[in-house]
Amino acid sequence: MAEVCRVSWVSVSGLFVPGWGAHAGIYRGAVPAGWEILDPPTFVASGATVVAYRRWIVERCRGRPGPLTLAGHSFGAVLAVHAALADGVEVERLVLVSPSALPLDKPVPLMLWDFSRRVAAGWFPLREAARSVRQVLLHPLLARRLGMEVRAIDLSEELECVRDRGVPCTVIAASTDTLTPPSLCRRVAELCGGDYRELDVPGGHLWFLRARDLLAGELFAANRPG
Repeated sequence: MAEVCRVSWVSVSGLFVPGWGAHAGIYRGAVPAGWEILDPPTFVASGATVVAYRRWIVERCRGRPGPLTLAGHSFGAVLAVHAALADGVEVERLVLVSPSALPLDKPVPLMLWDFSRRVAAGWFPLREAARSVRQVLLHPLLARRLGMEVRAIDLSEELECVRDRGVPCTVIAASTDTLTPPSLCRRVAELCGGDYRELDVPGGHLWFLRARDLLAGELFAANRPG
């Protein structure tokens, strides 16, 4: 069963969904106090399919007292969109951080290479880095399969549904991101009718690892009433 960190869900301000291959601990310090960071299932437990992860996020959100604020990074942002449109899930706001919600141009080997370089450079907390690297190294075919599925995701219709339902949405991009570049994030914001925020920060797709306070501030501001 997937683990959950932070606080009891009864009093949370929002739910945060990690990206591909990531775990809850990687985002500690980058998510405001009072938020719950969900811990996704492993590649093996999920079968490494987008459908399985969609089922997981809907199950985690369904039945919670709403309305909820859902935020996610990269693939986690995709899952947040799916949850927001699911029956039985009441969402009042979405925050999509570097969302992989439209087809990606970057090849999967380069995606894995960038991830590995950040791990080797010590960007990740040691324990969480070990967890992520272990599942990639032990199950490279599953990691690649999910990566290929994520790379081809096109949520154009789902994002338009978010807009039509009037769900407020904030899309946050990083100027140095070559995986989900500003042009892609801007298009996501247009499709969902949301606000667009572009941060001039180093670090590419994993910028928050070196600017944890900045992401926490963005999430806090996006979830502020009014």
